[in-house]
Amino acid sequence: MSRSLLIQIGILTLIVFIGYLTFLYLNKNEFSKSVDSTELKKIQETQINEQIANSQISNQILDIAYKSSDDRGNIYEINSVSGKIEDKNENVLILEDVTAKIIIKNYSTFLIKSGKAKYNKLNLNTHFFSNVNLYYLNHSIKSEDLFLKYIDKEIKISNNVVYNNQNNRLEADEIDLDMITKTSKIYMKDEKNKVKAFIKN
Repeated sequence: MSRSLLIQIGILTLIVFIGYLTFLYLNKNEFSKSVDSTELKKIQETQINEQIANSQISNQILDIAYKSSDDRGNIYEINSVSGKIEDKNENVLILEDVTAKIIIKNYSTFLIKSGKAKYNKLNLNTHFFSNVNLYYLNHSIKSEDLFLKYIDKEIKISNNVVYNNQNNRLEADEIDLDMITKTSKIYMKDEKNKVKAFIKN
């Protein structure tokens, strides 16, 4: 074998070996490269943001029940399938699928059902809305809104109000109820309009 051929083989072998070492070095740097502090901070911030988002989603409270009574022996109970704390006021709950009961001692029980409600835990004032139904004695009232001022024992019913008892059906704008004096007022906002009355057969 000639000397020149040996030299060529040696050079070719050296080139291949250098190429192999270069390949190993580049791949080692790629796979062993560590995450720098900026990238790590971004990852941590992303994980924290995801945790916050998940906690906000899980802010829903299930099977809510509150019961209060006053010194006269009157009782207010409110239950809902689910609810959450209002963003603007931590003392207010937004409730879903609501059933409430107001028991006025020596008088009657007022049963309220609604799709939603806003309940204030401090003063017990409650705004029932979305398909509201009120039942007491032989009376039933349907509406879209019902405002309860529990301390004053007053109820204001408004929007698409339909009142029923055994003999009559009335359609009006609003009804005011006083649960202590046992008085009620049914009326139209515009005095020019009249309450619609229907006599049942």
